[in-house]
Amino acid sequence: MQAITDFFMRNMIAVYFFYGLAFFTMGLALALTARHTSRLRFARAIPCMAAFGLLHGAHEWYEMGERIALETRQYAPSLPAELARLFLLVASFAMLLCFAVQLLMPAATPRRRIYAPVAVLVVLWVSVSLVYARIVQTPPLETVAIADGLARYLLAMPGAALAAWALMREQRVLRLMDLSQFGRDMVSAAAALLLYGVVGQLFLKPSALPWTAHLSSEQFILWFGIPVQLFRAVMAVALTVFLIRMMNAFAVEHNRRLERADHARMIAQQGALDAERRTMVAMETMNDELRLAAHKLSLLLDVSNLLDMPDGLETRLWQAMTRIIEALPFADAGLVLISRWDGRSEAVMGVTGFDAIDADGDSAIYAQAVELGRVCASKGLAVCRHADGAVIQFDVEAEANDPQHKCRAHGAPTTMISYPVTAHHHAYGSIALVRLSPIRYRPAPAEMALMAGVAQQLGVSIENALLTAEAQRHEQVLGEMLRQVVSAQESERQRIARELHDATGQSLTAVGLGLRGVETRLAQSACDPTLAPLVNQVRELRSFAQNALGELHHIISDLRPPQLDELGLAAALRWYVQSYARRRDIDATFRVEGDDSRLPPNYRTVLYRIAQESLTNVAKHTQATQVSVCLKVGDEQVELEVADNGCGFDPTLPSRLAGQPMVGWGVVGMRERALLLGGHCIIDTAPGAGTRVHVTAPVNHDRLILPSEETRVYG
Repeated sequence: MQAITDFFMRNMIAVYFFYGLAFFTMGLALALTARHTSRLRFARAIPCMAAFGLLHGAHEWYEMGERIALETRQYAPSLPAELARLFLLVASFAMLLCFAVQLLMPAATPRRRIYAPVAVLVVLWVSVSLVYARIVQTPPLETVAIADGLARYLLAMPGAALAAWALMREQRVLRLMDLSQFGRDMVSAAAALLLYGVVGQLFLKPSALPWTAHLSSEQFILWFGIPVQLFRAVMAVALTVFLIRMMNAFAVEHNRRLERADHARMIAQQGALDAERRTMVAMETMNDELRLAAHKLSLLLDVSNLLDMPDGLETRLWQAMTRIIEALPFADAGLVLISRWDGRSEAVMGVTGFDAIDADGDSAIYAQAVELGRVCASKGLAVCRHADGAVIQFDVEAEANDPQHKCRAHGAPTTMISYPVTAHHHAYGSIALVRLSPIRYRPAPAEMALMAGVAQQLGVSIENALLTAEAQRHEQVLGEMLRQVVSAQESERQRIARELHDATGQSLTAVGLGLRGVETRLAQSACDPTLAPLVNQVRELRSFAQNALGELHHIISDLRPPQLDELGLAAALRWYVQSYARRRDIDATFRVEGDDSRLPPNYRTVLYRIAQESLTNVAKHTQATQVSVCLKVGDEQVELEVADNGCGFDPTLPSRLAGQPMVGWGVVGMRERALLLGGHCIIDTAPGAGTRVHVTAPVNHDRLILPSEETRVYG
């Protein structure tokens, strides 16, 4: 044992070197490891432990240098050199305290709360050292030795104990993180640190401290046979080994984070792939829906355009059914069954896809299609027929999105489908679609919905055709009634003119001639003075007869002017306007454009009566001083315009309320006469702005058929 002691005593320089190397290695290794990121509080406290190792290693090497100088040159340490050594020692112990406090406090603790306890202990150490040195009156170098010993008791031992406690607490965190294998290294490091700080720092260099007589470095050699520096070096090596092994926990934790990150990235990538796949599926579904919607809209638009063509209903339905058969994959043939058409209780139209035998009604398939259409029209429900002869009725709206659709769920293939043709909740018949191909085919829900939409479109077209036919019949009846009224009016005017000319005119002429003879006989008897008054009376009566005959001629001309039949419409209007201007004392003008000779007699009569009624209204109601009549005869239409500068009126007010009798039977008559020609009459007026009557009518219109008019000159 003595030999071992002598060996270490002779090689104390090597012991100091080994001691400093152990701490310096620990500090350097921890400093390099401190760059790793970790969730452990131990990782945040590593810089303080690294600083402790580097500073304490530097302190031991400093002491090694002093010992070398002492053995080689009998060097005696000076006060500044000892103070520098003491600073390194205290600084290393302060870093050990910082390591312990940072491990014990929560992670979010501010740095000032970590350094405050360390600063308090350092201040306490300084105060105790100075007070004790002052009490015992020691020289400066001895004071440094006292401060050295007190630093180990007041700083190193509490720091080592607190650090060991903190490491023991931290190893529980490692167990929670499934890093228990490193927890054992942490426990071993805590034990090494505790032995180093409590046992190794308990024995001091000889000084003025009273307990150094029993707990000195020489006493440690006597008890254990080795220098206390060697014990500290061994503990430093153990601490270094266990702390470096603990550093592997950072690598494991980092690898686990990488694995978790990779796993999360893979999950995210898989989720992104799934989302992209779902997006692609959704886009494909949307594209399919858009294509189907475009196909549906295109088909419905084509069908609508075909049904709106000016051809007959049967031709339009045939063209529409041909387009429908081309667009629907299910159907190879089809027909439209219309209830109550043109006096018939049933009509089959738009037959397409059947051969000639089918069209004659001899084929069983054609007969089955017609019968299926009858059932559909009578029930008001869609009907499908299958290859096994089963006939199934279903509601189009109720089962539109039903996956267990009655027709599609049936085992046998569908051969015929019939949909009711409706519009505005009214049934007009049915459409029957037939599959002639032997290839099995099950119509998709979208295709069946398209069939239902086509049936509705056909319903609207058939309804419009029925309404148009009804309107045409009513218009024909109305036109016939108007024609009869106008014909009756013209016939009555001719009869009255004829009666006035043949009876009243002849009578007035005879009266005039008789009065003229009486006047002549009385004039021959002028010698008799008593007859002079009679001559004057007879002359006055003859003048009255002549005036009455002239007025009668005017009335007859108004009823049926001879110019209208002999010279045409333009000449009759010019004569009437000139006569109107003389009689009414109004500035009236007439203008004609085009050749009126191509106008049929019925056009002349109607336009003349409209102009006559307009001028009569001007004279009665407008208080006008100027009036113009314009006739324009073109290749396609004829126009008549009568404009005045009178008071005008408000056409939106009733005639009785406004006190304007012009908006009455005269205006109605003008409009009805214009309708007889297939044209229209527009009255443009406003209060104080005059009135303009504008009539247009197509020249080649054959709606008005008046009875043949007798050309006769009265007068």
